[in-house]
Amino acid sequence: MTSSTTSSTSTLDPAVQARLEQLEQELAQARANETAALDRLQRLMALTANRLADPERDVQRAFYETILDELPVEVVVLDEQFRYIYSNPQAVPDPEHRAWLIGHTVIEYCERYGFPMALAEHRSRMFEQALRSSEPVVWDDCTPYPEGPRYHQRHFKLLAQVGAGEPFMLGYGLDVTARVEAEARSQRSEAAQREQQEFMQQVLDTNPSAIYVRDAEGQFVFSNRAMAQLVRTKPDHPQAADNAARDAARYAVGDDLVLATGQEITSEDCLPLVTGEMRWFHSVKRPLLRPDGSVHVLGVSTDISDLKQAQDTLARSEKQYRDLMHYAQALICTYDLAGNMLSVNPALANLLGHPATDVVGQFMTTYLLAEDQAGFADFLDRISVRGEAQGVLRVLRALPRGSFELRHLLYHTFVVREPGQEPYIISHSHDITDRILAERESQRARDEAEASARARENFLANMSHEIRTPMNGVLGMTAQLAKTRLDARQQELVRVISSSGRHLLAVLNDVLDMAKISAGKLELEAATFNLCDSISEALAPLEAQAREKGLAFNRQALHDTYSQPWVVGDAHRLNQVLLNLVSNAIKFTAAGSITVSSSLMDETVDALSVRFCVADTGPGIEADKQALIFESFTQANADTARHHGGTGLGLSISRALVAQMGGQLRLASTPGQGSSFDFEVRFPKAPVPTVNDDADAAYNTGRLVGARVLLVEDNEINRTVARMMLEPWGVELDEAEDGATALARLAETDYDLVLTDIQMPGLSGIDVTQRLRQMPEPRRAATPIIALTANAFRADVERYLAAGVNACLTKPYDEVTLYQTMEALLPALPPAAPAYNLAPLREMAKGREAFVHKIVRSFLTNMPRSLAQLKAAGAAANWPEVGRLAHHIKPNLHTLGICDVTSALEVLVQLHSEEPAAVPEAPAVLRHALAQLVAGVERALAGLCAELKE
Repeated sequence: MTSSTTSSTSTLDPAVQARLEQLEQELAQARANETAALDRLQRLMALTANRLADPERDVQRAFYETILDELPVEVVVLDEQFRYIYSNPQAVPDPEHRAWLIGHTVIEYCERYGFPMALAEHRSRMFEQALRSSEPVVWDDCTPYPEGPRYHQRHFKLLAQVGAGEPFMLGYGLDVTARVEAEARSQRSEAAQREQQEFMQQVLDTNPSAIYVRDAEGQFVFSNRAMAQLVRTKPDHPQAADNAARDAARYAVGDDLVLATGQEITSEDCLPLVTGEMRWFHSVKRPLLRPDGSVHVLGVSTDISDLKQAQDTLARSEKQYRDLMHYAQALICTYDLAGNMLSVNPALANLLGHPATDVVGQFMTTYLLAEDQAGFADFLDRISVRGEAQGVLRVLRALPRGSFELRHLLYHTFVVREPGQEPYIISHSHDITDRILAERESQRARDEAEASARARENFLANMSHEIRTPMNGVLGMTAQLAKTRLDARQQELVRVISSSGRHLLAVLNDVLDMAKISAGKLELEAATFNLCDSISEALAPLEAQAREKGLAFNRQALHDTYSQPWVVGDAHRLNQVLLNLVSNAIKFTAAGSITVSSSLMDETVDALSVRFCVADTGPGIEADKQALIFESFTQANADTARHHGGTGLGLSISRALVAQMGGQLRLASTPGQGSSFDFEVRFPKAPVPTVNDDADAAYNTGRLVGARVLLVEDNEINRTVARMMLEPWGVELDEAEDGATALARLAETDYDLVLTDIQMPGLSGIDVTQRLRQMPEPRRAATPIIALTANAFRADVERYLAAGVNACLTKPYDEVTLYQTMEALLPALPPAAPAYNLAPLREMAKGREAFVHKIVRSFLTNMPRSLAQLKAAGAAANWPEVGRLAHHIKPNLHTLGICDVTSALEVLVQLHSEEPAAVPEAPAVLRHALAQLVAGVERALAGLCAELKE
């Protein structure tokens, strides 16, 4: 395609060319007419000037003015002040305006009749120029009129040999409006022609296709910018020049064919550029008939290299798609929105057990289970709207001898919508039948394991309930028995009973902890505590036990190096680990020492790491048995349980607890020398809490005196234990032995608190709670409930709380915990009245404050002993002794103004009456009065003690 480049040419539209020639002729004619008129006017004006110079020719002057008035040229005469002394009608058509003009200047005329002042100023300047020039002054100006502007060529000339007051300057103007308008039209036409030519050239140059015109000799007559760029660069070496010439000759063959046949031809040619790059062109060549009768070739070549590349890429992609469909292990198919199979790859055809050709054209439902076929139409409706779906599809695989096999396919389908064709669905899937079967087997095993775990949990919960329920009676009764007067032997028997019961409870707790650990349900608390104080308090009993056994007990406390180790964690579980390790050390060490140490390993701004170690001088553990001791229900030797007791759970629980706290329990042991257990735990730091001065105060604050409480318990022993705890506190107690009775009492009476067992025949404690919460009266429905349960699992407690219980206590519970829990749930009381009043005593002392202090100190010294005697007598139901003691302390109470116990005191003092007719109150009333008296006196003791210190 290389050739010498010719400059671009263009041909005007014949109509435009004809109109342009017409305008040029009109312009030439206007200029000729103007020239002739000027010639005639100049001759006339010369003649007129001669006539006007002669004052004796007035008649001729009128004659010539008549002639000037008829001239088609504007004629005016000015005096030496540029005032008009003559104007013909062509110059001023309006007679009135023309008459007024005589004797006035052009500026005055323009001001009067509203012509532009710029026009007047310009003419004045031209008059001045004519005054200074010996030659006529000529200029063009434009005068605005309502019907449109008029253009004139004006000539002004100074008249020679004219005296003062005579005509001074002659001017005439030729109307050249037609010429000006013709020139403007001509200019506009030429501009439009140039704009059209430039526009056409821009369109052709902007076109990315190479456009050219060649004549019969092969020379370029026209080429646009794209074509010029293709042929501009010349090859830089002979070989390239030869190749370019050969390609150009091959490309020119099409031009010759067009000239020879007169027909349009199209072709696709691959031509190399001078850079060596091969480009593809789609060329259209057609004959172009010129006005002179010659025939040229018009060619348009479009670069289709990108299209050819895209076509090649598409062809490769289609092949890859076909290969993918053919060789992919995924199960791929397409079908229309009616469910007709359009295509299927070999993998899916093999799975269905049919040739691909047989599958195409079938309905999808042909290969589905009968119960799935009806829902497939709904599936097609849904995917048609949503455009995508995924899930599991069950299909039937054909087997030999007419049988079928069920297969599960995990599918993902899409709706494909292309312009100009019907939408279809493409689906790819995978056979997950083996996975489904494995999951079913796994689920079956998991269900069995969960059922086994539930059975184990139920067994442990029942075991816990069956053991804790009588244990609550044993330990509760033992605690009440310990409050009575006992001799030394009886006290020892009570101690043994309590110790044995708590040992049995510890064994039960170990079993339950192990069950929680195995089920992954053991949770740690996150509370603030003093690490040193907590460990010291927990180890104090074991230290005494070790010394009783003759062992040295050495302690290296963290407190020695770290003064305020307040941390956040589970103090109970940490102490549980240490107590277990120290108990084992004491148990297995016959002689020597036990060493317990805690040391700071690392500290940051937010946390500290502490290492705990328990070492003994016992028999040690052989290397092959060291791993064995951490297994559940396992001990190092078969006779360990026989000689030392234990369940074999302690170390298993300890290791699990340490792991849950983020540490690892390690063992180092040498047979014959002893063993050492250590672990390291990291605790978040906690701020030092505010010291509570009342922390050591007696738990019985008297808050429960007069509280109306309902006890719901089916076990008579547990009711007795609870009654013996509650009545000394002044509680007004009602009892119900089952849920139905409890609901009846709750419907009749407003209670301050409800204490309920959980497991009861008929309605359980949860049933009672839920029905109470549904009662219509809001205040009664909101009665606080404390669950007294033998179930120790956290999940059970959470379930009880979710059902509406306010608090849970696990049997066996102690008095302090029960009292504090009940007190916390009672509504707040208004500020209590003063427990005592020393005003009468001070009045009697006549200002002797020392006397008042002496009486108060005597009261503080003797009254606690009297209260202890009162409590012991009340616990033994020795009511005459209670009456005697009440009568004995009555004057002291009156002296110190302790008045809020007056009613209770009067009830108890009657028991000391010597009148035979005196009838004692019911035991419940007496117990309530005693509790009220004791609580009031204890409040007075606390207040007097504080006042005396002040």
